[in-house]
Amino acid sequence: MHQGANDVTPIDVKRLLGRLALGCAAAACLGPAAASGQAAPAIPVVEVLGAAQPRDEKPYRDLLAALDTVERQRRLAPAATLRFKVWPRREDVDMAGLEVRIVGPHTDIPVALAADRTFAIPRDAAAAADNATVRFNRKAGSLAWRADVRSPGVPANARRLGDLMLECAADVKGDLFAYLHHPINVLLSKLDEPCRTVPLNLFNFADRPVFGITLVAGERRSMLPAAFLHGDATVPFPGHEDWLAQRERVYKVKFKALYDAGWPDDTLLVFDFMDEETP
Repeated sequence: MHQGANDVTPIDVKRLLGRLALGCAAAACLGPAAASGQAAPAIPVVEVLGAAQPRDEKPYRDLLAALDTVERQRRLAPAATLRFKVWPRREDVDMAGLEVRIVGPHTDIPVALAADRTFAIPRDAAAAADNATVRFNRKAGSLAWRADVRSPGVPANARRLGDLMLECAADVKGDLFAYLHHPINVLLSKLDEPCRTVPLNLFNFADRPVFGITLVAGERRSMLPAAFLHGDATVPFPGHEDWLAQRERVYKVKFKALYDAGWPDDTLLVFDFMDEETP
């Protein structure tokens, strides 16, 4: 979701999105037909190998934009840390020996990759000026990218709502989601809080395959609908999605609806994992 159309203000964006009656955005369902309310035609996906970049990479400046977003919205998760995480985008991707570097014409900075495939991005003015990229030793289309925001003290089987909200903001501003290119996506990146302003249709990745998720805030509890788990049954543009190989792990969080219903930042999403032993 690279930014453009600099003459459009955030207020203009909200008005335009309202007029377009946006039901879901920034995901593969946003083809021209979907945006107009028509059924998306079954269009075959043709991959032109010669046009692909030789490695899976993101512009370094995009990840810096994600860092800036986290700092601006730090109130959502005051004590949290931001890392980035990559997942195999296809089932045939070998993740062994994965390496990541910040690379440009005059830049070559190795980045430490943890065992869980998360990494932190340093701020380097020279690398930004060098138009550097954050690059893995994999072919384009091999990896799915996400921000990973974690507050201390959260149980291993849970995620904090404010952390996930901040992840969503970082993912949108950092252009980390795979999506079908559409002008609306450019407008979304201009909103101060896109995940809270617009009912986005985006997927999160759980650490393990998920059987169910319960929202917990004090004595208040609510099960996440089963329809929010394991991705969409119908995928009109599978070539534009990055979650298909992780279907058992993915889930949707409707941030706008949850916050409108009064769920606080400290709400926990408690996971019932498929591989947990039952007593």
